[in-house]
Amino acid sequence: RTLMKKIYFNIISLMMAAISFSSCSDWLDINPSDEIKEEFLFNNGDGFQTALNGIYRQMASFSLYGSNLTWGIVDAWGQAYSLEKAPTSGAGQAMHKIASLKFSNSQLTPTTDNMWNSAWNTIANCNNLIQQTEKADSTLFYKSEYERQLILGEAIGLRAYMHFDLLRIYAPAPSANPGSTTYIPYVNYYPAYVNENISVPECLEHIISDLKKAQAILYKLEVEGEKPRSLKPKDRFVNAASGKNLFYALRGYRLNYWAATALLARVYLYAGMKQEAYNECKILIDEEKKYGFFKAVTSTYSGPRNIEAGNIKMYENIIFGLYSPTELVDWDAAINHNSDGADEYYQFYLCWSSDMVEEYFGEEKDKDWRCKYQFEPKYYDEYYRPLKYYKQSESSEFGPVNNKTIPMIRMSEIYYIAAECVYDPADPAKVEEAKGYLKTVKQGRGISKPDFGDVSSTEKFMKVLIDDERREFVGEGQTLFIYKRLNRILPSYDHGDIPAINENFVLPKPESESNIK
Repeated sequence: RTLMKKIYFNIISLMMAAISFSSCSDWLDINPSDEIKEEFLFNNGDGFQTALNGIYRQMASFSLYGSNLTWGIVDAWGQAYSLEKAPTSGAGQAMHKIASLKFSNSQLTPTTDNMWNSAWNTIANCNNLIQQTEKADSTLFYKSEYERQLILGEAIGLRAYMHFDLLRIYAPAPSANPGSTTYIPYVNYYPAYVNENISVPECLEHIISDLKKAQAILYKLEVEGEKPRSLKPKDRFVNAASGKNLFYALRGYRLNYWAATALLARVYLYAGMKQEAYNECKILIDEEKKYGFFKAVTSTYSGPRNIEAGNIKMYENIIFGLYSPTELVDWDAAINHNSDGADEYYQFYLCWSSDMVEEYFGEEKDKDWRCKYQFEPKYYDEYYRPLKYYKQSESSEFGPVNNKTIPMIRMSEIYYIAAECVYDPADPAKVEEAKGYLKTVKQGRGISKPDFGDVSSTEKFMKVLIDDERREFVGEGQTLFIYKRLNRILPSYDHGDIPAINENFVLPKPESESNIK
């Protein structure tokens, strides 16, 4: 545990170095007139590392994936909770407003404006780093060309990641037939003062192109080069090197080759390109069968995968996560646990109602570890409070990982995508293959003998699949996009069924879009 604390202290120190170059509101002053600062940052390999870590640090902030794009407003918009017991002040205000589709409400727009600005600022920093890395001499870097390519591949992948979520939020899904209407730009150069909005298909083409570039670069480094032995769960998130080698360790907190592949599968599915999505999934599924590094199983024996002992985030299943030094659990405490100690009825928190639990867990409620260990029954089981971001003791076995990890993409999602892509009600073999992928996830969540019932039609199979996805992605910002991608009515326990129309599924852009640089 002493070693673990040392590891996390080193990471915090490295990341804090990234924000020491500028004000607390912006890790890197991207004003091109500030030539001295930029020249200083990129005059050696350490500066490039600092710049990349600064991008990850910004992505983990409250305005992006530290809250808004995971358990915060995007999950509230996706009706991932019942907000009946959620606080109506502080961050809770914005969640209530977006859940009720009041997109222009003054209690929401400061939050969404900040999200928009932070996302484009992150993209600007990615572009600056990409351009600086492309022209840099490999002798600047501790591991020469290997390190230069590693930084380049990650930065290109992160640029695509941010654009994709902006597209999912501020433009219609391809299934809604957006046509040639333009929505957001794809900004791939720095500085960018003129940015033309493009259509959804064009934006997806750019995203896919960037992810394929990142995938190709990282494949040469992490598969052909270092081999996947470094991807064991503890190597990805816990064990690490020290000194100069620290930057190359803990690949679970970085956009690695397998993460780029998983993201390609996610993007292809969103684009309606099912065969391409399935092909990317098969790469990961075949790797999983060979190495078992992203196992969709959290066993009940006493050991490193024991969810009952506190492995609440099931971290070995995470392909890519963000590292959040302290804020993650502090923010959750503020909105989800700030009234602890009060009379139980007067405690405020995000929750699932008992009706939601019954609908989405059904007869598997008492077997599914996600219900048993990731939720806490409250007020005579009338409400269930999610515990995915609840602070654990730092001296506990899983505390250091749980308290600091923001799940970005899991192996379970890859099985879901593969199941949806391969399912064909006219082909019994395809039906069984699809059920097999879903069975893998369910068995990995404590349901030893899952009963799928009648899945003889696409609609019936999708109902089973979506119900399991809703269990899996609580607090991870994916629920909204499941329904949006499928152009499907969004069920809500607070506001009734929400029609699948653009007015409900597309967030208006801020009045000022000036922070795209």
